[in-house]
Amino acid sequence: MRIAEESESLLLAARCTLEQGILPFLLFLAFLLLESAMLAAGQQPGRVDHFEPCRRSSALSQHGHMDLGVRISTANPVLATEFERALDFWADVLDMTWHEDNTTGCAIQLIDGGPDFFRDGTFGKAQLPWAKDFEGWVAFDPRAPLTKKEMYHGAVHEIGHLLGLRHNPRANSVMCGEDNDEPESLEITDLNALARRHKLRRAGILQRVSLSASGI
Repeated sequence: MRIAEESESLLLAARCTLEQGILPFLLFLAFLLLESAMLAAGQQPGRVDHFEPCRRSSALSQHGHMDLGVRISTANPVLATEFERALDFWADVLDMTWHEDNTTGCAIQLIDGGPDFFRDGTFGKAQLPWAKDFEGWVAFDPRAPLTKKEMYHGAVHEIGHLLGLRHNPRANSVMCGEDNDEPESLEITDLNALARRHKLRRAGILQRVSLSASGI
């Protein structure tokens, strides 16, 4: 059913571009050929390939102490600062330390994503550690007009994905996939999920960890 729907959508798009003239139609065909070639090569359209990936991203799956090298490749110094503050937040929750590592021996890399990468309206993206092509990157949209608070909370959220956290439907969880005005924290469900994959600083945390302590 889904294949039939996608085929129908492609046919409709092709018909619309042909009605606009031969040049738009040829460009549309070229896009389809490029996308097909990327998929055949094992790539995903929109993924970021303009940077050297981290070689030690597997360190993010360790259950014991993690010493993570972080490569800051964004051109935005404010985002870099808020990302580092988010790393400090996670270092207070988990048995982890981090240090700056501007080589490919890093475990995490902060990058500026291209416009095609954020067509869905989001401003940040990260991989989950069990992804086949996991490389430990966090990408932010450099065009997004973000406040410091949005950068900080967004960075905590995306690093959470790197650590194995999925979206949490609760509005006051920093791992919630929707924007809201609720005070954000790591909920018990987030902490339980973390404890299954990593060592917490304080064993048996029974209450949520608030982000309000950040001072923003």
